[in-house]
Amino acid sequence: MENKISARVKAKAEKIVSKEKVRKEFETDKRIHFIVEGETEAHSVIFDKQRKKWECDCRFSSLKQGICSHILACKIKEKE
Repeated sequence: MENKISARVKAKAEKIVSKEKVRKEFETDKRIHFIVEGETEAHSVIFDKQRKKWECDCRFSSLKQGICSHILACKIKEKE
């Protein structure tokens, strides 16, 4: 379930990308794994190619069940 992305989340994602804190760890036929350096810890972001679904291990993503700044930063990085 994807909620509307807030301006705060967008701004935070852009900051993460501009500071080059997104790293693609590896890619398989089924998934892409990223590491995103957060403010206090690193987060694991996975894109499931088959289900076309993004997942992040951060608290915001699990509680809100929406797109966090880490997922959005990975999406931005993939488009570059």
